[in-house]
Amino acid sequence: MELRNEILDDYTRYCERKILDEFKVDTLTHYDPIYSYQRYKYRIIDSIPREVKEANSFIVPNKFQSAYTAIKSDIEAGNPLRKYQSRKLKQLDYDDDMLSHWGIQHLHLSLECQSDGFVKRTGELLFVHFDSAYAHIIGIFNHRSWCDLDLIEVMHENWADRMSAFRMDSGMQKLTEAEYKTLRNKHANANIIVNDGTEYMNPGCGVTANGSPINAVINSQKVIAMLNHKFETIKANMPQILESAQYSEELNSATIGLEVDNETKQLVFTIKEIDFFFTI
Repeated sequence: MELRNEILDDYTRYCERKILDEFKVDTLTHYDPIYSYQRYKYRIIDSIPREVKEANSFIVPNKFQSAYTAIKSDIEAGNPLRKYQSRKLKQLDYDDDMLSHWGIQHLHLSLECQSDGFVKRTGELLFVHFDSAYAHIIGIFNHRSWCDLDLIEVMHENWADRMSAFRMDSGMQKLTEAEYKTLRNKHANANIIVNDGTEYMNPGCGVTANGSPINAVINSQKVIAMLNHKFETIKANMPQILESAQYSEELNSATIGLEVDNETKQLVFTIKEIDFFFTI
């Protein structure tokens, strides 16, 4: 039996629809839709419950207490945090350099939700590092703190176990905040040395030569490899799949496609000629 693989084509169309829904654009950038979608997803904080861990030095000024309490509650409950993020999320080609380099998100400390769904912008920001289980509250900093080495210092002092995966020993010299700003403007990556001499590679993994987050590139490649592997699995198990379909007629060729459940994000495959849907 001849098998035609349209899984990647269907996933590409899915990414195009998601981008159209989010950004209301009829044409995409010069980037591949799969990469563009992964690039957008990288900026979004997944809505999953997390335990909040606050740095030992963390203090909330009275004027931000209510907003911080609401953000903390939303983090712990797994509620969407998009409204606290930058309005630049509405730009398809936006890259958050601090996130790309250092893996740190910034949230606006306001409860006043405006007409576009984002809260009112604040001059001071809550800086947070998220992983799949924890939200590490680094502190409250101003808009000039994108390359503030104190951010990495706080993570080093409070969550050395989390930072250990990024430890390096290249013998590089310590750089200044101004030098990091210059390097970021040139889309260059550089390790960080904290006060006790410990060296770390970028906790956010850094950027490519055009400023794109390396993690988004890696994630798009992982998705493509995973979907190609799924096709090979389907090909190897096609007799059993056809038996499950209870299709008695002879099928000389079959086109394997893909749909993504919008709610569960589960991958559902299909034999297009007979409208049979299945998961593996």
